[in-house]
Amino acid sequence: YRQILSYYNQISNGALTPENAEQLGIKNIALSSLVEDKLLLNFAKDLGIGVNENEILQKLANTREFQDPTGDFNKTIYYKLLNANNLTPKDYETQLANEVITDKLNQIFNIPSKDEELKMLASSYFMQDALSIAKIDYDKKNIKINEEDLKKLWNKHKEDYKTKKIYEISTYFLPVNNEKIDDKELEKFYNQDENKLKYKDFAGKVMDFQSAKNEVAKDYALMQLKNVANAKFLDLKNGKDNFQKDQNISESDVYYPIDLLNKAKNGDVLRPAPYNNGYIIVKLNKVDPIRNKTFEEAREEVLPMYLSEQARKNLEEKAKNSLINFKGDDIGFVSRDSSRESVKPSDKILNDSEFAYFLMNVFNTDQNSSYVIINDNKAILYKINKQKLDMNSDKFEQYKTMLEQNLRNLKANELKQELVDELKKIYPIKIYYKGN
Repeated sequence: YRQILSYYNQISNGALTPENAEQLGIKNIALSSLVEDKLLLNFAKDLGIGVNENEILQKLANTREFQDPTGDFNKTIYYKLLNANNLTPKDYETQLANEVITDKLNQIFNIPSKDEELKMLASSYFMQDALSIAKIDYDKKNIKINEEDLKKLWNKHKEDYKTKKIYEISTYFLPVNNEKIDDKELEKFYNQDENKLKYKDFAGKVMDFQSAKNEVAKDYALMQLKNVANAKFLDLKNGKDNFQKDQNISESDVYYPIDLLNKAKNGDVLRPAPYNNGYIIVKLNKVDPIRNKTFEEAREEVLPMYLSEQARKNLEEKAKNSLINFKGDDIGFVSRDSSRESVKPSDKILNDSEFAYFLMNVFNTDQNSSYVIINDNKAILYKINKQKLDMNSDKFEQYKTMLEQNLRNLKANELKQELVDELKKIYPIKIYYKGN
């Protein structure tokens, strides 16, 4: 998803907004891409294309994010980054292996380009359109909410509106003693067994005692408190003492021992867990499972989608009707990569990001006169008055490498799509993601 989002952001000169991304359906594009990748991977494996350990190690060694400042692969950095992204080495290396296999398969789609083909592609890239444009506005305040239609929309998307999993718990918190601890005692604790190995800087190097002192002090205080916390745990478990308070938490309350609560049964008392510079003892009273929200519970969340759909529907109808007698303001010639500054339409019509998005849509269609829905409140009508080709031999040579790459991609994508269409008939596909 991030790769596709980055691509669309790049071709819109870095001006892609979340609203535009939603309109382009980038989530569904990403999902389709994942399905196609899996189909091609299965096909490659059926052909006997494989990968060996050295190829995976080479790919790991060449990954810049896993390298130290000298450019060498660093295991500590590797494991830290995987852990930060909730990945295990096994899962990540399986993913790498699949990438290597897919890369090998992709070689069959690499077809050389001819100059005639490049010139045809260049014509579409360097074509300029002389445009007339006009803005159509729409105010959502004009929308009358139909509760029946709103409920139908909720019903269609009700799987997307769920309550959180709620843990009804009782807790007892024991804070650490904040009295100053003797430095000699702390240093002894730091050097004890292999304690010092826990204290590392961002580069993965073990910190000396003075650099790690604050963290060492916290751990030492927790160690001192642990026996007290264990004794309190037994008292609470055996009913000899009472919990301090009852509360409800969800899985987003990450400072609580959520993993342990997921494994616990109603009535279980969990052993002391580190919490907020102390220990917390938690009793699970009840779990309220995730469920679909009722219409009444979800109404305010569904309403923005309803208003957006109605606004775009009404705006599109207004834009279509306005095309009949459309004249607009002549903004001169533009290309697909023109900046708003070079054309200078009024800020009241389009800002920089909207202008880039508008041009992307104009040059991706074959309509001489049409409209582009910018957002829920605004559409731009346009008419192509004339066209010209802004290309000469010097410009062709300047962009030849880029054109060759794009043409290779176009050919590869076309061949790949034909293969994917055939593979869809062979391999069964199940999709569980519903989207928005």
